[in-house]
Amino acid sequence: MSRLALRLFDQLRPLHGMGNTERRWIHAAALLHDIGKKQNPRGHHKAARDIIIGSSELPFRRHERVMIGLVARYHRGPLPSKRHSYFRDLEPDDRRYVAKLAALLRLADGLDKAQAGRVKDLRCRARSGSVRLTVFGHGAPRIRRSLPKADLFEKTFRKCVAIEVETARGRRRFGLDSAAGAAYASIR
Repeated sequence: MSRLALRLFDQLRPLHGMGNTERRWIHAAALLHDIGKKQNPRGHHKAARDIIIGSSELPFRRHERVMIGLVARYHRGPLPSKRHSYFRDLEPDDRRYVAKLAALLRLADGLDKAQAGRVKDLRCRARSGSVRLTVFGHGAPRIRRSLPKADLFEKTFRKCVAIEVETARGRRRFGLDSAAGAAYASIR
């Protein structure tokens, strides 16, 4: 999943405008996002946040651990909110970084939902009102079930996400009808 998060980050750099520091943060968050599963399977996203922030052994300053921990925290569950203490305490620019990075991580997590490595590669193209992801994989990645994880991406970047899956069997297009909160598919 970290590979997909970095692919999204790198290919969508003109859209998000972040640099190498933020790339290191998303990479760390992608590697550590499930670290809390043993401690609290249902609330592992919050446990991961706490473990990351509290771990002085990680090669990051406290502020960076807070940023990485929050990105990991928002890979699932509720979207970032000022009602959440750590997020509320950040400067506005840092809140924007967390939202952008978490949106990318959440989308990558959705693409590799089963952690089965079915998505072998992806290509991203940002357009005026949308972002098209072409996903290359073996078997049929369960994109329809994972597409709701594009919610933070669509909210943060104000762009609809459309996904085209290319497999040996052909192509399928998926999107998220944000108004209805439902995924749709079409065969091409």
